[in-house]
Amino acid sequence: MSRCVFFLMRHAATLWNLDKRIQGQWDSELSPAGLAACEAMAPGLARLSLGRILASDLGRAKATAGILNRTLGLPVTLERRLREQHFGDWTGKHWRDIPAAEVAAAEAAGWQFQPPGGESRAEVHSRAGHALRDAARTNGGKRVLVVTHQGVVKAVVYHLLGRAYLPDEPPAYDRRLLQEVVCQGGVLSLGRLDIDPAAP
Repeated sequence: MSRCVFFLMRHAATLWNLDKRIQGQWDSELSPAGLAACEAMAPGLARLSLGRILASDLGRAKATAGILNRTLGLPVTLERRLREQHFGDWTGKHWRDIPAAEVAAAEAAGWQFQPPGGESRAEVHSRAGHALRDAARTNGGKRVLVVTHQGVVKAVVYHLLGRAYLPDEPPAYDRRLLQEVVCQGGVLSLGRLDIDPAAP
């Protein structure tokens, strides 16, 4: 099977992100700052010799891909398995309104962190990994931009790093930049972290 290189990026910031409100698989509009950052990133991405955009089918990811594609002009595939973690009963709430003890107990579960009525981080990793391996089979030899969500990027990268996904772990990467994941022979491996498309 041909090698496929994925560049994982988080969607542009939204109004709910600014308000510290939990989106999960709901949506809100991109913020003005998010729109500006997205537009500024596009010229640098054009230098990566990309062949396709693979995007979550949630609105904020589709909007981000659409803005980037004004410059890139690439075919786009939407993939529901790249959606953000389902936050169940917490969806739509502000983080400040969830009891701190409840959040701490959930985060202490690491990969089994699972909001009431939602899905676990392990489940996010499983579906995202299957989506990337399937995409690699149809995009062999290509470099693919993956526009997804923080929960998906983190699950993929942390699994490849062998992390326990616990709250005391320091950040492994800069969420504003691209994270490279390579698929060869159906096996995912970690490439470069923190690729800045704006860097010369």
